[in-house]
Amino acid sequence: MRAAVASILQESNHFSPVKTRYEDFSPVFGEAAAARHRGKRTEMGAFLDVLSAAGVEIVPVVAAWAITANRMLRADFARLADETLGRLRAAGPVDMLLFALHGAQSAEGAEDAEGALLSRARELLGPSVPIVVTLDLHANVTRAMVTHATAIVGYKTYPHVDMYETGTAAAHLALAAARGQSHPAMAFVKLPLIVPAENMQTTAGPMAELVAAGAGIEERREALSVSIFGVQPWLDTPEMGCSVVVVTEGAPKRAARHASALARRFWKNRRRFDVTLTPPAEAIAQALALDGGPVVFAESADSTGSGSPGDGTGVLRALVDAGIPANDTAPSALFLVDPDAVSAAHAAGPGAALTLKLGGGIDRKRNRPVPLAVRVRMLSDGRWTPVARGYNPGIEQSMGRAAVLEAGSLRILAAERPTMTVDPELFRSHGIEPTRLKIVVVKSPNGFRAAYEPLARAVFVIDTPGASTANLRTLPFKKVPRPIEPLDTISELPSFEAFVR
Repeated sequence: MRAAVASILQESNHFSPVKTRYEDFSPVFGEAAAARHRGKRTEMGAFLDVLSAAGVEIVPVVAAWAITANRMLRADFARLADETLGRLRAAGPVDMLLFALHGAQSAEGAEDAEGALLSRARELLGPSVPIVVTLDLHANVTRAMVTHATAIVGYKTYPHVDMYETGTAAAHLALAAARGQSHPAMAFVKLPLIVPAENMQTTAGPMAELVAAGAGIEERREALSVSIFGVQPWLDTPEMGCSVVVVTEGAPKRAARHASALARRFWKNRRRFDVTLTPPAEAIAQALALDGGPVVFAESADSTGSGSPGDGTGVLRALVDAGIPANDTAPSALFLVDPDAVSAAHAAGPGAALTLKLGGGIDRKRNRPVPLAVRVRMLSDGRWTPVARGYNPGIEQSMGRAAVLEAGSLRILAAERPTMTVDPELFRSHGIEPTRLKIVVVKSPNGFRAAYEPLARAVFVIDTPGASTANLRTLPFKKVPRPIEPLDTISELPSFEAFVR
């Protein structure tokens, strides 16, 4: 047997001021795609392990990942799609395709980028070749995805720490389908609902309960896979909303019944996803009143993993205004995207004293620069490797050049480009130990919890402006289907009717 494997992962934020380019994905093809993920705890790493153990010939197609930003440029998406489908065509006949996608990617001219990719893959492979897809828990599942995929398997964790397990489940499902041992049926329910990401964790709370209910259906062998999708809430697209996907063994009515029941439960608990945000000055005062640390500030409105550019100054300004003593009794650290500051620091060299206007250079509608006297503590090429479970562990990341700037007890890790801030290794790789800080700022709504909560003295979700704000009603949605909560109040119970493939 021959199996094609591919991975193209990005979620889009339509309120970000930064468009996505081809180069942001750092795509590699053929054997280089397999080499990037072999031995890694990723979806594609799992594809490779399961298929190798089964004695299947593996045809690697593409491996591409980009941090969240606004829609991909039209020509750039066309190039990536054409190269991917060209490689798949050149591979010749295959018995299955395993495709790791995010589920909330869009491009100019292709609001549903994954649906477009799957449509072309299905046209190329024909109706009978199994196409099994993995999706992020924040996927915006569409009818096109469900129509063209044989089965969809989503993450069950947030923070996302089960990429490998999701890939393993998908690979086994694809193998069984390709061998004729399984005949998947799939049901999909879309809800008129968007929920903020901050209370979507799967360790406790409403999403944890939904995921557990789905897992129970799987354990009773009433379904091959149950996926609850909380959706990336910053998508302004016509087919937008949370959803449920259930895959069964040749039992479409049962799949539809379970999908509809879980959707009703999701709807009933929608208000439990609402989040309380703390103003930065108030959070600083409470943190300083606590013994020990670190106290984690989640600046989710400027989350680099949610599509914000990472140049937000809401927390930075509050830390400067708080007048924390210059000694190290209350040290703090934050990440900031500021290419001009990095250039100035590299030109001046280590130990140099500078006065800079920090942040607010990209998302100028929501932020103003903060004038600050700093000392250049460290310079780097901005390359670092995540080690925490989830989010591409073991795969080197680049944020362009970087500089650690010191202002009293505040350490600012400035970089030329955004990077994920959920792993403490980001700071450790630049000489900053989070466990020795009083306050550590992460630009993330929830993904930080896996690595940071075991270390944290307390956690505050901070109320600042940004492209990934939890205050969804403040965003200029124009294309989403209406009515949709929380943008509208829906008094009549939705139908929760399932679409069955």
